[in-house]
Amino acid sequence: MATNDGSSRPTRKINQAAGMREDFMKALKRSPVRARDSDAALTSSLRERGFRMDGKNLRALQAPYLISPNEVRELTRSVRMISSLLEQVVQLALSSVTFMEQVGVSPNLEELALNDAPSRLAIEFARYDFIPTPGGPRFLEFNVDSPAGSTFSNILDTEFQKLELARDAGMHSCFPSAPDVELYCDALMAAYKEHARATVEKPNIAVVDFDGTPTLPEQQLIVECLEKRGLKAKVIDPREFEFNTEDKGLYHDGDRYHLICRRALVPELARRRVLIAPFLRALRYADVVTVNPLRSRLAGNKGVLEILTSSAFDRFFTPAENQEKTRLLPWTRKLVERKTDYLGREVDLLPFVASRPDKFVLKPGGGYGGEDVILGPHCDKAEWLKRLDEAVNQQGVVQEYVTVREHNVPLVEGTDVLEEKKYLTLGAFAIRGEYAGCIGRVSSDPVVNVRRGGGIVPVLELGGRSKTGPIEAARPRRRRTTGRRP
Repeated sequence: MATNDGSSRPTRKINQAAGMREDFMKALKRSPVRARDSDAALTSSLRERGFRMDGKNLRALQAPYLISPNEVRELTRSVRMISSLLEQVVQLALSSVTFMEQVGVSPNLEELALNDAPSRLAIEFARYDFIPTPGGPRFLEFNVDSPAGSTFSNILDTEFQKLELARDAGMHSCFPSAPDVELYCDALMAAYKEHARATVEKPNIAVVDFDGTPTLPEQQLIVECLEKRGLKAKVIDPREFEFNTEDKGLYHDGDRYHLICRRALVPELARRRVLIAPFLRALRYADVVTVNPLRSRLAGNKGVLEILTSSAFDRFFTPAENQEKTRLLPWTRKLVERKTDYLGREVDLLPFVASRPDKFVLKPGGGYGGEDVILGPHCDKAEWLKRLDEAVNQQGVVQEYVTVREHNVPLVEGTDVLEEKKYLTLGAFAIRGEYAGCIGRVSSDPVVNVRRGGGIVPVLELGGRSKTGPIEAARPRRRRTTGRRP
């Protein structure tokens, strides 16, 4: 029987996960009416919890993905390593023109990052998207700017476990994978309390994003959680702030805010920098703590993956880090006319990529949401050459193709429950540099993304988590003295 991690060696926990999954599918197939009722119950419970994006209900599927304890431990090690590497890349980019050019951000983004107020971590919240393979996770890209989805994913995990069919299969005894809103808020407060700019015991907190952003419903859940803790919190558009130069305070409607949970994407802030000038000045000069700080964006451009997968940059990392990079990350290069190394040999990049569409993927350098991602194995030769030309002109990247994982999804049709194969990717959440659970996404399109018509599935863990948790594991061992400008 196939296992979640692709291993052919049976273990008790892997067999348990496979058995739960099989029992669940059998229960669905025994009674299509019950399966349809279960799906309706899940949809109703999610709607009551505010589970939506851009005013529409997210597509949630009864197709749980189970993670064994060994996989959890492997993800814990991998996420910690990637987080450390990305923090190093940010510091290198801030101190080196060569690295800043390699990261590939625009002059506007570079200026924002260079003027950002310092803090211990550049990346407080992140999501690292990966494909599970027999050799372990292969991480395709990093969302370190303003990752969404953790709160809604946790709601799906927990509501799915309440279903009668899930309980019958024993899935109620598993652990919801994605981090809940309480942990998210704990991390916000931990980041504030250790920062040199923290000036009050109970900060007023602004969750900052532009009006009309599709993920505002999730952000409102964060605000509600903070309010239950007795804190003043509000979702605020960055265009509505005022900066008081006399007391170095950031204000909205007469109230001073001390902690910014930044959900607005840095490119959007840069594009509207004139309209949000008071807000940007406050981030630089005011007594306000920002999570994630603006410089986190330096690790979000896909050009970073070339730094981490090219031997030309190995001297900046330890031998152990270089070994882990090779194992965790697919070969990636910025698409420019040049020679480069590929699996130990020198190649002429553009002709080499043009002649081997079955081995590569084309991606926009700073894109997100799966937009303009072209999978060579799913593209004919003429289309590949056309898209390669476009990607070169748009400063895109080429990445080694990692075979997309298939996942069986139940589909009720009349009096039958069928299993439909869909493509699956997982996203590992990192909170303060530590593993904090996964989101699961499936789609009929091999470029798996919710914005491209995909859905999300519950992800459950059978164990293997650290007892300290991501915040305690990442807590600094000595008091910081950086963070305040003179």
